[in-house]
Amino acid sequence: MRTCAIILLLGCLCVPLSVTIAASPNISQEAISITQEERTQEIAEKVQRVVTFLKERELGGLLLSTTANFAWITGGGDNHVVIASEEGTCSILILPNGERYLISNSSEAGRMMEEELQGLDFRLKGFKWYEDKLVPDKKWEIIKGLTGGGRVASDIPYADAVVVKGELGQLRYPLTDSEIKKYRWLGRECAQAVDKVCRTIQPGISEKEIEALISDELLRRGIRPTVILIGVDDRMYNYRHAIPTDVRLQKYAMINICARRWGLVIATTRLVHFGPVPLELGRRMKATAQVAARYLAHSRPGRSAADILKAAQEAYADAGYPGEWERHHQGGAIGYQERDWLAYPGSPEVVHSRQAFAWNPTITGAKVEDTIIVYDDHIEVLTQLPHWPTIKVEYEGKVFLIPDILVR
Repeated sequence: MRTCAIILLLGCLCVPLSVTIAASPNISQEAISITQEERTQEIAEKVQRVVTFLKERELGGLLLSTTANFAWITGGGDNHVVIASEEGTCSILILPNGERYLISNSSEAGRMMEEELQGLDFRLKGFKWYEDKLVPDKKWEIIKGLTGGGRVASDIPYADAVVVKGELGQLRYPLTDSEIKKYRWLGRECAQAVDKVCRTIQPGISEKEIEALISDELLRRGIRPTVILIGVDDRMYNYRHAIPTDVRLQKYAMINICARRWGLVIATTRLVHFGPVPLELGRRMKATAQVAARYLAHSRPGRSAADILKAAQEAYADAGYPGEWERHHQGGAIGYQERDWLAYPGSPEVVHSRQAFAWNPTITGAKVEDTIIVYDDHIEVLTQLPHWPTIKVEYEGKVFLIPDILVR
C-alpha cells in the first residue's frame, strides 16, 4: 500500500485530501490542482452563456438534470448515484439574472452542498424525498416559483418544461482554461492506463479479464470508464463494437475506452500484437493512419463536419479502401458526452476553436482513435504518449505522428 496526496474535485478544489490506495508503481502520482478561484471563474463564464441563451429565447430559467450538464455548469460537480443513468439525483436551475439554485430532495441536499458545491454561490431549494412524486409536484412548484411562472427550459423531459437538450451542446464550447487544464491531465492518465494494460496482457487472457484490468487502472486514477470495447483476434476483424466476452487472446487485441472525470470524456483506442504484424494488417494500419492524418489536418475552426468527412472519404479511396468509412461511424465532437455529435454526409455542424474532437477512422482490423483539442492555428493531441510506436504521415506540408500497433 502506498499513500499519495490527491486533490479531489469535491466542493472546494483547493483542499488536498490524503488517501491510501493500492497503487502500482506505474500509476501516475502527479496530482492536478484546480483552485477555488479557477473553478469559480469557470462557472461564472458558463452561467453568463446560459443567461444570454435565456434572454435570447425569452425563457424564465434553465433546469439542468443530466450528469453531463450538471458537471459542466458546476465546473466538475457530480450528481450521480446510479452509474448507468444519464439523469442525476438533483438539478441546477439558472435564472436570467444569473442566480443559480440547487433543486434537491432531502436525501441528496446535504452532500451536494457540502461536497460538490461548497463556496460556489449555489443556493439550496429543497423538498422532501417523496414530494416530487405527489400531485401537485413540489419540485416543479419550487421551480415555477423561482422563475415567476415563466417558461422553463430543461435538458430532460420534465413537467411542462421546454426540452432543449440539443441546443445545450452549443453552450459547452469553447472550453475554458480550467477545462483544458483538466482535459490535459485526463488525456494523459487515460493514455497511460491503456498503455500499461497493453504492455501487461499476455496471450491466454480473456477479453473480460482485459476489461477488468483497464477498469482497475482507470478507477485507481479517479477516472470512471463509460465505454470499454475489447476485441481479440477474429473478433477485432468481425465487429466494430466488440464488447468484452470470454474469448481468449492469441495474438492481437484492441483496447477502446471512453472515460470520464469532472464530466469531461476522453476517447482512445490502442492495438497490440504478439509477434510480427501480418503484411495485410500492416498495410491496413498504414492506410488507417493516412485517413487519421486527414482528419487531424482538416480539423480547423470554421470547417464543417461534412467537409471534414468528405476529405476523409477521399483519403479512404486514395489508400485503396473506398467503402470502409461506411462500416463504422467516424467520430466527431466530444466533451461532456462520448460524442456531442457525429460527422455524417451533409452534417451542418461546424468546428469551433477550443473544441474537443475524437475521430476514429477504421479499416477492417485496424483503427486509430485519439482525443484532440482544436485551436485557431494548431491542434493538441491529449492522448499521445512519447514512447508509443507511431506511423509518420506527411500531408499538406505537415507531419502527423499517428499511433501504430504495439508489437510485443
